[in-house]
Amino acid sequence: MSAPLPQPAGPSGLAAVQAPAVDEDLVAFFLRQRRPLRRYLRAQGCADSDCDDIVQDAFLIVRRRWPIIAYYDDPKAYLYKVAIRLWHRHAARTRRGGYRDDHEAYLTGMADPADPLAGVELSDRLTRWFRHLPDRQREVAALRLIADLSEVQTAQILGVSVGTVKSQLNAARTTLKQLKEREEHIERQQAGKEGVADER
Repeated sequence: MSAPLPQPAGPSGLAAVQAPAVDEDLVAFFLRQRRPLRRYLRAQGCADSDCDDIVQDAFLIVRRRWPIIAYYDDPKAYLYKVAIRLWHRHAARTRRGGYRDDHEAYLTGMADPADPLAGVELSDRLTRWFRHLPDRQREVAALRLIADLSEVQTAQILGVSVGTVKSQLNAARTTLKQLKEREEHIERQQAGKEGVADER
């Protein structure tokens, strides 16, 4: 078992990973990935109060293995694998409690104009839509649309083919678009009823 990285004295939690020069990349990685990872967990149905704990635990695991992970082609994919396992373990304990998934993942900065979901933030509304997706579609959509992982990365994390990732993402987009249109239709109907009531 390798020895843990030395921790400097100081009150800041972030400072605990800043002492060795090699940890500068780890700090940058943490700052870059913590919010997207939290958004991913929220879309999976993780309670807001539990997200921070899972994110912290995932980064602690990554930190212990950072001297090795730092040389991976894709440390981000490893982080999401760890977080997914932690989330599944937590969901199994509390459920039973969360979503049941069969596999072991920041909205893109620039929204695709051709994407019917472009511009929709990961608010409570979008999180609610994700919960209506079948397990596989939700897993794929969250990794592709929220974690911004590639098709190849998503396939590797879930242990499926790239073709499966493509088909499941297309199906998820169709379902999410339908949910979006349904809610907008209901909102328009309610607004119309309120307008009629005001006129009276």
